[in-house]
This record gives sequence, C-alpha cells and structure tokens, in this order.
Amino acid sequence: MKKLTVSCILLVLMSAGAVNAAVTLTFDELPTQPVNGVSYMGVTFSFRVGGILSADAVYNGIGPGTLTYLQDPTLEGTTAGILTLDFAAPTDTLEFGVALNSYYSVSQAYVVRLYDSSYSVIGTYYENTSPLVLWSEGKFTYNGAMVSRAVIGFNEQAASRFALDNLTINPIPAPGAVFLGGFGLGLVNWLRRRRTL
Repeated sequence: MKKLTVSCILLVLMSAGAVNAAVTLTFDELPTQPVNGVSYMGVTFSFRVGGILSADAVYNGIGPGTLTYLQDPTLEGTTAGILTLDFAAPTDTLEFGVALNSYYSVSQAYVVRLYDSSYSVIGTYYENTSPLVLWSEGKFTYNGAMVSRAVIGFNEQAASRFALDNLTINPIPAPGAVFLGGFGLGLVNWLRRRRTL
C-alpha cells in the first residue's frame, strides 16, 4: 500500500512540475554541431537553404560576441537559410535575440511565422534590428495563443550571417497530462481516506 501511495505522489509531483516551466536555451548546452535535426529541451531544429536540409547553421557557434540580447556562443548560420523550431509541447511564450552581421539598422531584418498545433498560421511578424558595433541586433517577443512551430527567415540582402541566442519558451502540458495529475491527486486522497477508516 505504501508503494502505491508513494508512486501516486511522485506522479502528481511530476505532472505539477511540468506546468509553466519556462526554458531558455543559451546554445552552450551542447557540443558545437549543425543544428539541423537537433532536439533539445523540447525544441527540434530544422535548417534549410533553398528547400534543402543544410549544415550551415551551428549550435554552440561563434557569433557576434557580447551584445544586448546575444552572448557567444549562439546558434549561427547563413541568412540564406530558413530556421524551423518545432515544440514538443505548445508554448504561449517565445523570445529570442537575433543579430545580423551588418553595420546598419536593418528594416525587416527577419520574419517570424508562428503556427498552431494544426499548422495553421497564427501570425507573421516582420522585425527590425539596430546597429551595435559590427552586428545589428533585435529581440523577438511573443505572448499569446499556443504555438507549436516557429519558422524564421532572414534578410540575406542586408547580411550574409545571422546569430540567434537566449531562446525562451514556456511549454504548456497537454490537457491529458493535467488530467493525469488530477487523477493521481484524487487517487492519493482516496487512499488516505481509506487508510483512516
């Protein structure tokens, strides 16, 4: 009986811990490697150039050094590519810093397209960057409807390289996980009541 009670308590604690646990990737967590195909902390990365999978975007890469929103190492690659982020659990928050190797302010430096779990477009956001030493940088911030995929394109007319850092998401567990946690809590209460009778 004690084993069952302990198991139920652990199940409840694990389910409760999954709720609103924000995650930030600083891109120094893994060895230097092409980001395409990497899955880490609930994010799966895909990188394509001209529609073809490419190794020209690197996790734990050398980028602009220390800026306002980015600090090396970063996710660094060619602006000719499209970066896709797929989230294991939908997120209601998405933040990251972006820099382009440009001395100038860049209008529409990058575009972020967000998708829901059925891959319908939630919104498309065109973002600018401001110059800071040798790179031009900006920060993307989103809070709203649940996002399952983000697709990021870069202005290759303005710069040849991009860097991305401090990727923050707030994964929300599926309703089934919340139900399971509630069920576990109910089972623990039932066992406690039965024990006192």
